[in-house]
Amino acid sequence: MSQGRQDLVTRVLAHGAHVDGERVNAGGSTFHLLCDRLEQAGVQPGNIVVLRHLQGRDLVMAAMAAWQLDAVPLPLPFQESLQGGEAVQTCLDACQITETLSVLPAAPEHRTIRLDTTAVLHLSSGSTGHPKIARRGVASVLQDAEGYRAGLGLVPGDRVAIPVPLGHSFGWGVTMSALLSGCDVDVTPFVRASTLAGKADSGTVTVLAVTPPLARLLAETRQHGESGPRAAMAGAGPVPDDLDEAFRKRFGVPLLRGYGSTETGGTFFGDRGMGRPVPGVDIVAPPPGERGELILRSSAPVEGYFGDERAPLTQWATGDVVRHDADGCVHFEERARGPLRLNGRFIRADVTEHILRSVPGVTDVCLLVLPRGDSPETEDFHAVVEGDASAEDLLASLARSPADVPVPRVVVCERFPLTTLGKWDRGALIETIRKAGG
Repeated sequence: MSQGRQDLVTRVLAHGAHVDGERVNAGGSTFHLLCDRLEQAGVQPGNIVVLRHLQGRDLVMAAMAAWQLDAVPLPLPFQESLQGGEAVQTCLDACQITETLSVLPAAPEHRTIRLDTTAVLHLSSGSTGHPKIARRGVASVLQDAEGYRAGLGLVPGDRVAIPVPLGHSFGWGVTMSALLSGCDVDVTPFVRASTLAGKADSGTVTVLAVTPPLARLLAETRQHGESGPRAAMAGAGPVPDDLDEAFRKRFGVPLLRGYGSTETGGTFFGDRGMGRPVPGVDIVAPPPGERGELILRSSAPVEGYFGDERAPLTQWATGDVVRHDADGCVHFEERARGPLRLNGRFIRADVTEHILRSVPGVTDVCLLVLPRGDSPETEDFHAVVEGDASAEDLLASLARSPADVPVPRVVVCERFPLTTLGKWDRGALIETIRKAGG
């Protein structure tokens, strides 16, 4: 039925790759166990298999087992819950592999949807609302894998440590690239920086794929051993120059950068900024030397979101504003801000944000429209401001504006709460507002 799901797992098995020291198709492996349990649960080609709260090796083996039966895995991380309409309910009714590796058959009322070309379903970050279910095609997974392979110079025999959530696009992409390239992977979840650094110092792992916050923790460890990683990448967040310098000093290699989205996988790779497009990806806008929203053209169709019946797209508007250097390197500047609607009317939130950002001491601003707790039919406008400016100074700046700008309820915090991928934690921001009495 599918166009390539079983080919993906066949390629991984052909290389004899190991996950946390276990060969994927070794006799009695988790892979074979789950293949048998999925078959007994009646999983058919094109069915969705929810990987509920799996981590590390269990998640990799479960995804491989789903592909072996020509099914489509949907990793569902611990901190995520699905909310939505009929499409979401279709996923919730699907077959599930639980964190104990039990397999629960699909609900009797489960509605089967044809997913001929889709390799995996991923939840978006949810930084702008409830997570959406993005479809990633087989061609997209292969393009993603080739980008990481070329960027990191992956070769058979490399031992790649990926101590980040595998249910999200970055961790998933590096893991699949390493396996498809014939590498062994260490997907042990991160616990201590010293433990991971020790694996690099001893030569147990040769390539590191981490987030910027993890990279900073690693850079602060003491060296114990004469070896070091051959390459290291920090994804899912910006890499300041001081972090790159500290990491280079500690491990002897620079932090390579990358950029991508849940909908497309990794699309940029390089040694500064966001890097340059990986093979198969072209920049439509902005042109070299200019600034604007990043729009990409991809040879691997972007399948969009589960339940969206529109044809796959070859162009993708990322929603990120970037600076495109004349030499082709791209630098992230800010998230494109769409209009906000408050109690049924659009407001000039962009003006409010600009004024708040201009106040000395402000490092970031997040604007939110939320239902009022005691009367949810009424919405309130909130601004969470990162930095050391006072709420009084921020409100005074808004009051001095000659324009008629909407004034939010302001909450100031020293640092924005972030997810494990370095993005705004929307839920934690809302909790910050609640605790402040908003």
